[in-house]
Amino acid sequence: MKYGTAGYLNCDKGILMLEKNERKDDPNSGYFALPGGKLKEYEKGLDTPKGRLESVIRETKNETGIKLINPLLRGLILFDNSERIFDNWLNPDDFYVYYYSAKKYLGKLKESDEGVPFWISSLEEIDSLPKNEGDKLIYEWIKDGRNFLGVIKHKEKELDESGTFVDYF
Repeated sequence: MKYGTAGYLNCDKGILMLEKNERKDDPNSGYFALPGGKLKEYEKGLDTPKGRLESVIRETKNETGIKLINPLLRGLILFDNSERIFDNWLNPDDFYVYYYSAKKYLGKLKESDEGVPFWISSLEEIDSLPKNEGDKLIYEWIKDGRNFLGVIKHKEKELDESGTFVDYF
């Protein structure tokens, strides 16, 4: 299992998204996604309660040039990839991702090795962008406004609706 963070910035300019570059072993390769990335070893565990927060700020800044101000934990999602097939990821791991949201930021958009950042005007506009099938649910869960715990499961290349669920709190 791998662990990661993702940042959802919704401000006066819109929603911050990243058009990911084509890369091997990246489940979001070529898609639009929220900025984020893997946790470093020192950001895991009981001794580093701020590790996930530091990760989402670092990853968003590295990928987009934008530093999130006061991000809040909104949800956790387990991406159960045990039965999933990807075109470009030969040995997929399960991912446990912490989702943070923010309304304020510092910095200017800049392209990175990960991709090209964009401001998207609304969650509805995100519906028309190319993305992983399960990611559609993430935006629905965020849009709901409550905090969430979810599982996104696939069977081969299709979303497994019976194995995918969310709880709000």
